Parts: sequence; C-alpha cells; structure tokens
Amino acid sequence: MGRALLGGAAAARSPRDSALRVHRFSTPPALGRPRAALIIRAHFSEAAALFRLAHVSDLHATRVRFSGAREWNAKRALGWISWQTRRRHRYRPEIAARLIDDLVASAPDHVAVTGDLTHMGLAAEAAEATGWLARLGPPERVTLVPGNHDAQGAARDHEVMDAWRPYLNSDAASGAGPSFPSVRVRGPIALVGVSSAVPTPVHLATGRAGDAQLARVAQLLSELGARGLCRIVLVHHPPTRAHVSWRRRLEDGDALCAIVARAGAELVLHGHTHRATRDAIASPGGAIPVLGVPATSSAAASRPGAYQVFEIEERGRGRFAITRELHEIDLARSIVRARPREVL
Repeated sequence: MGRALLGGAAAARSPRDSALRVHRFSTPPALGRPRAALIIRAHFSEAAALFRLAHVSDLHATRVRFSGAREWNAKRALGWISWQTRRRHRYRPEIAARLIDDLVASAPDHVAVTGDLTHMGLAAEAAEATGWLARLGPPERVTLVPGNHDAQGAARDHEVMDAWRPYLNSDAASGAGPSFPSVRVRGPIALVGVSSAVPTPVHLATGRAGDAQLARVAQLLSELGARGLCRIVLVHHPPTRAHVSWRRRLEDGDALCAIVARAGAELVLHGHTHRATRDAIASPGGAIPVLGVPATSSAAASRPGAYQVFEIEERGRGRFAITRELHEIDLARSIVRARPREVL
C-alpha cells in the first residue's frame, strides 16, 4: 500500500506483535491544508514478525564549500565546474527533504544508506551531511556505508567522515574488528556494510573493497547464516556488471559476487547507478536479488528521486519472504507515490 502524501512528523506505531500496523502523518502546509492521513497495514499473519527496512542512496544534497587550498585537487576542480554548471540543478535538496520526511513518517524499523551523501567529500559537506543523517534517525536506527563521492580527496582526508562514525560502526558486541565490513543485527536481519569508497583518478568513479575486507565478508556471511538471520549486504557500487560502465564499476565486484554466492545472502542493496535497478547473483540456494535505488535528490524526469522499502517476513529459521515497494517523487505535483509492490 502506497502513499501520495508527504509527512513531516514521526508516525505513531502499534506494538510489534500486533496484527495491524498503523501510521499517521500530516501533509505539510506547503502542499495544501494540513490533514491527517491513516494507513492500516495488515501483517501477513497474526504470528508473523514483519521487519520494514527503508533504503536510500546518493543524497547529493549538500552545498559545495571549500575550506582551503588543501581540499583542492584536479578531480575536485573538475567536480566544482560540473556542480556549478549541471549538478546543482540536477540534484535538489528540497526533493531529498520531501522524500526523507515521507520516509520518516512511514516509520520503518531501520534505514539503510548506501553512500554518496556529498558531492566531493569536503569537510563542510561532511558536517552538513550529518544533519541529513540525523533527519533520517538516530545512529541505532540508521546504517551507512560511504560512496565514491564521499572519498574524493587523498587518503588523509577520510577524517571528514569522522562525524558519521556512529552510523558507520558495527554494533559494539559484533566483534567485527576493523571499520569495514560493518555488522549490525536488528531483529531478524543482519546488515553487512561493505565500503567500496576509495579515491580514484580523474574521470574514474570506480570502487574497490579489497582482499582483506572481502575475506572478512565471507566469514561474516557464513556465521550470520548459521544463526538463521536475514543477511543484507550494503555496498555503494553494484557488484554485478549489468548497470555500470567500465569506468564506474566495482573493480572486485566479481570476487564479491562469488563470495555472496558461496556464503549466501538474502539481499544486496546498492546505490551509484541513480536508477531503480534489479539484478541477481546466482547461488546454489537460488537467485540472490541485487537492487539499486535512484538518487534521493534527483530532479531528472526520467529517474526522479526515490526511496524503497522492504518488508521482510520470517517464515522459520533462515527462511524469509521479502517484498519491495519503490516510493518516488512526482516532480510535477510535488507528491510521493508508491509503485506496485514486488515480491522478491
């Protein structure tokens, strides 16, 4: 069930063990006279545990402001020209704000963010992006992996993400060791965050996970699968090749696909393509969906800003029924519409 309204207030929720979930939200004054809306979403069964995971990516909603000469390099110089001439018109923070308000009003159990909060990974952008993360929710309810635009400086510039650490880090008791891969367990699901964000030369937007991170991903997916959890891999670059060019690919995507196929996972969520895409990784247990989402702030008529919501129903140990619903901005009417729900 979708919404054609925007909300700015948090939704009231029924207890998790209830057979009905109720969401209330109000239309902002800018869109007309405030009025209450009521959505009743029935669970699949009285006893079923339904987990709702929202997914956003490529917010690109920050202002580009340099703090000094240290932040300039050739890639950022070209990026600044692109932002001045094109990107600031293509990616609009007011569109991101409308979609995020709508997402928050629907009260998902958790939010996954697959990178590119910024345009160039500048310190001022990183600080501003922290406000966007807070708007989505507190760190315990929002999980983040970075994107290539968040890593456009030299390796020493990675401190710009320090303010995001509460959203990037693993659960304290997960034993994940290094920052990535991250592991967060929420109810029946386990979010495995893979960082593909590395500085790249001019005209390249590739990503790389690296051998050490991939080895740990393989171990974690096997361990989490043995616990009967729904394993959801979060990565900025799509690991499959179907929707990206050579210069935008994940360099070790084939290796990540092989690990996911061998160790198992229930979903792989990514950004980077700025499109609602669907692919799959073949595995002995069946096809594993690989799903992308448009840029949250996109003002392009052919691929308007959107977010997606997954409803995950536990059907016995290690067995899950999953659906996806895409919510996209109607640019002409400034409302959010839901596409028909897909069964994955």
